[in-house]
Order: sequence, then structure tokens, then C-alpha cells
Amino acid sequence: MEKEILYLLALYNCPKIGEKFIKKLIHKFGSAKNAWFADPKDLLTIPNLGKSNIQFIGDENYFSQAEKQLQECTNNNINIVHLWENNYPFLLKQCSDAPTLLFYKGNINFNLPSISIVGTRKMTSYGKLFTENLVECLSSKKINIISGLALGIDGCAHKKAVEFNIPTIGVLAHGLNQLYPPQHESLAMNMLKNGGLISEYPVHTKPERTHFIQRNRIIAGLSSITIIIESAYGGGAISTAKFANSYNREVFALPGRITDISSQGCNQLIRNLEAQIITQPKDILSFLGDSINKIKQPELFPNLLEDEEIIYKYLKTNGNTSIDTLAVELNLSTFQLMPILLNLELKNIIKSNPGKYFEIE
Repeated sequence: MEKEILYLLALYNCPKIGEKFIKKLIHKFGSAKNAWFADPKDLLTIPNLGKSNIQFIGDENYFSQAEKQLQECTNNNINIVHLWENNYPFLLKQCSDAPTLLFYKGNINFNLPSISIVGTRKMTSYGKLFTENLVECLSSKKINIISGLALGIDGCAHKKAVEFNIPTIGVLAHGLNQLYPPQHESLAMNMLKNGGLISEYPVHTKPERTHFIQRNRIIAGLSSITIIIESAYGGGAISTAKFANSYNREVFALPGRITDISSQGCNQLIRNLEAQIITQPKDILSFLGDSINKIKQPELFPNLLEDEEIIYKYLKTNGNTSIDTLAVELNLSTFQLMPILLNLELKNIIKSNPGKYFEIE
């Protein structure tokens, strides 16, 4: 298996051979080694692979570079797993853009279910308190907590996980022979004891702006649930939510005041039905199947507006219903329905389900 990783590294090092072409090469030739020694004529039969792409495949210089990288990983206790191995993280493997190689260190159990918790670097006391309470609430579960080891919400989630001895994994946007941000060096060392660090980038790869967006797909891909706690419009955490939605994973977001910049991204996700609302940590436990005692809603809600009561009565009679069906049955546009449904969620009267369905809480 080490040989296959060696040839995958060599292919990775070749200019103009990216992840997509590596996957095509493996599909065509069965292994990275076979691709490395393949006849150029056979290589050129792969769609969109031209002479400029294949000219470095088989070059001894790139193979020697791969040998040095592999030795450095061994010297620094960095493990490598490739996409076609059985121990590659199962959920991540289901993603079409999963990295061909994962570098990791620490004591990581990829077989545990995982929940990703991400958010702004400019964390407020509101976001910090909710993150800490959420992680504490999850401490009884056998799960990994995934995040990006960034300042703010990410670091808060990791720190609290370490405090409660919950396995926690930081997904980095650079090689594992360095650490960014350096303020989290001590935290990262503690995470290696129960969890660890992973990256798709070989050692010595420096952190670059585009790498941070790319690593967010791994944060989303590793988990069945992604929770966004505080994010401005266009924040990095929003891209993680977008990736999670594209993988058909569950996304939750913490709402905040409309005047708070750090909550605008979360509010937008909820408004656009790209995330389910989370107002208390036990919402996640409930989603995970915990038996939580719930207070039954009364038959009538004196504080409901007319449209809210109409929707409540419809859902009470018909059960789990899509927003499109509600629009047709109640003669309201989805644009009109969205703020009404959101208000009912905020009042804990209804809950949203995957696929833009709603039912009584």
C-alpha cells in the first residue's frame, strides 16, 4: 500500500496533473503505479488529457521528490491514506470531489460518526456560550467533533472538546509540518492525544487563501451534520454549509439579531431554507435520535397570527408537508410562506426537515 501512495504522490507532484486527472488515471489503469509507467499513447486516450499534461508522468525527479515526502511523513509520524483504501473516511469517500490523499496525525478513529461545528473568527460572547454548551451537550456521545482549528468558533469547539475528552479533528489548509494559526499550537498538541489533525496537502505546503475554501469541503464531507454558529455574509463557514448541502448532509444554523453582522450569514441560510434552525443544544440530540421529553403544544396558540394558525392547523392535520405543497394547498407563494414558517420555528411550534418539509414540533 505504501508503494501505491508513493506513486500517487509522484503523480500529485507533476505539473498540470490535478485531482481530477489522477482519478481518471486510476480509473483507466487500475493503480497509480500502472499509470506512472503507462505508454504515452495510452495516456492520451483519456479525455481532456493532452501532451502538455502527460509530459512529466514517469519523470524520475518527481518520483524522487515523492520518496522524500514519504520519508518526511514517516519521520514526523504523519500517516497517509488514499481514496481507494478501505480505511479512508466513509462519508468523505461519497463526495465526488474527495481528495485522493489524506495526511493525518494523532489518534483518529474515522469510524466514529462526526459532527462539524464551524463559524466566524470574530466570535461574540453569544456564539462562544452556545458553542461551549453545544459541545458539552454532545459529551455523552461517541462522536468526533470536526472543525478548522481557526480562531473564534472553530478553536472554541476544539478547546471544549478537549476539556470534555471528546475526540476532535482539525482540518488544516496546509501541510502538517507547520501550524496556522500559531496561537493554536498548544491546542493542536492536546488534540493529538484524542483526535488529531488532517490535511489534503503534502508536507511543506504553505497556507494559501484558496486552500481554506477547499479544506471546508473536507470539513463538510467528513460529517453527517454541519452546524454553523455565527457567520457574516460570505464568511468561510457559509462555504462549508454550501458544500454540506451539495453532499445532501444536514445543516443547522444558529439565528441571531438581524443587526448583528456575525449572525447575518446564519440568518440568511435559515431564511433561504439552506439550514435548519437550532435554538438550543438539545435540538441536535433530538435529531440524533435521543429521547427528550417534550412539552406538548396546546391546541390553540393565542399569540399566533392568522396565517401562522392556518399553517399550524394544516400541519397538525396532514403531518410532514413540503413547502411546495403548502403553497398550493394554502394558496400562498413560497416567498410568502418562508417568513411565516421561520416565525413558527422560532416559537418552537414547528420544525423543518430535510427537503424543505415541515411538521409540528
